Amino acid sequence: MYKTLIFDLDDTLNDDTKNIQEAFRYLTKEKYSDEEFDKFLAIDKNYWKERAAGLIKDPRDNMTAKEKAEWNRAQRFLRYFKNITYDEAVKMNEIYEEGLKLNATEIKGAKRTIKYLKSKDYKIVIATNGPKNAIPAKLDGLGISKEIDEIFSAEECGNMKPHTQFYTALFRKINNPELNEILFIGDDIEKDIKGGQDIGIDTCWFNWKYEEPKYQPTFEIHELIELRDIL
Repeated sequence: MYKTLIFDLDDTLNDDTKNIQEAFRYLTKEKYSDEEFDKFLAIDKNYWKERAAGLIKDPRDNMTAKEKAEWNRAQRFLRYFKNITYDEAVKMNEIYEEGLKLNATEIKGAKRTIKYLKSKDYKIVIATNGPKNAIPAKLDGLGISKEIDEIFSAEECGNMKPHTQFYTALFRKINNPELNEILFIGDDIEKDIKGGQDIGIDTCWFNWKYEEPKYQPTFEIHELIELRDIL
């Protein structure tokens, strides 16, 4: 019987593309265009895909989790703008992260589902690769802050999903619940589903984009409201 429900945030509860678009608009102001946003979005998505796959390595072994987060987030702006310094990229990321707080857009059924599950006395945890300082504003924007018991970001441990270190640090933060009492719900078949399987927990793939599975989750849903049939 599940007691702890761990939710990915972006593209599971929050529409990540719309959120990124708002942040990019906030950063670039009058220079914003749909064409430039599409370019930045492709760079952003590809960077994190490469990072999660282990193709991008930290520049030195003794980096703290905070230093890793700063370095990785700066790389996207170095790739996009090309002719800026590292310090300028760090500053741009700080502005960008403020923009992430401005507009959280609910994935259909997110608020209703979270409130329903909380009423059933589940412990609800948010676990994301996204920046920690933007999480509270996103949850406020989605109207579910009061239902969330704990939040965890990859930057707290310096490792992203699907790496085992992410899940180990997450479980430690939420007092190491029994693995058979955890269900992880997320949209990414690699980061959320494969990562959860590797650590030994049940997973629910929120396949709202109707993709072909590479791995077999414990459950598969296409709308969040379907969680009522599972839990």
